[in-house]
Amino acid sequence: MPVLAAQLLSPVDVIVDSREAAKNEDVVVELRRKGLRVAVTELAVGDYYLLASDPRKAILVERKTVLDFVNSIRDNRVWEQAKRLKEAAELEGVRPLIILEGWLGTIEKKTKWNIAAVLRVIDELIMDWGIPILPTHNKKATIAWLAAKAKSLGKTEEKRVVRLRVEKKPPTLQERILYVAEGLVGPKLARKLLQKFKTLRRIANASIAELMNVEGIGEKRAREIYAIFNTPWEGEKET
Repeated sequence: MPVLAAQLLSPVDVIVDSREAAKNEDVVVELRRKGLRVAVTELAVGDYYLLASDPRKAILVERKTVLDFVNSIRDNRVWEQAKRLKEAAELEGVRPLIILEGWLGTIEKKTKWNIAAVLRVIDELIMDWGIPILPTHNKKATIAWLAAKAKSLGKTEEKRVVRLRVEKKPPTLQERILYVAEGLVGPKLARKLLQKFKTLRRIANASIAELMNVEGIGEKRAREIYAIFNTPWEGEKET
């Protein structure tokens, strides 16, 4: 599946995902007002694609507010999104980046999350996944950085639009097993779980106490894993 859903016919500085643009039209307006050439189209990965005259310096950006971020941790989307960003980087030479927008103190004020748990996820994304995280204090700051960075990546007319792809040969069975485990706890703990239990079935059947015997998995994480495998799915709720 291509990262770019449509072929662009002229050089641009920034490509904005159409879903992101629909929710944040003001970002597109401000980037154009700052003199950037902006295209809006569907991206399969990320929210903003900053092109560069040197394709090796192009940046694929996933933007999250701090509350979006904790919600993505809650439902484990953060690991899927990180995996897709990492895959794009490895297959196409794109540099991945997560913008974390807003004050982290909001998490403690508006949610029941322990800030240490959130910081632990941030450090895992940076240290284990190799994905930089750039903090911005609000949307205005995000726009300012996007504009400044896009301009630093070369002249518009020198930026070649490349149809990126995140396709690769079908994963092996071992890769698929690891992928499922990573969706539960991230890459580092996934390997420890599989080393301990050997199969996904044994992980699913493990008790909370047994899960806690794995180095790095405390009671809270063990209960989350147990709940994933033992909570009935209620289906899609009609609106």
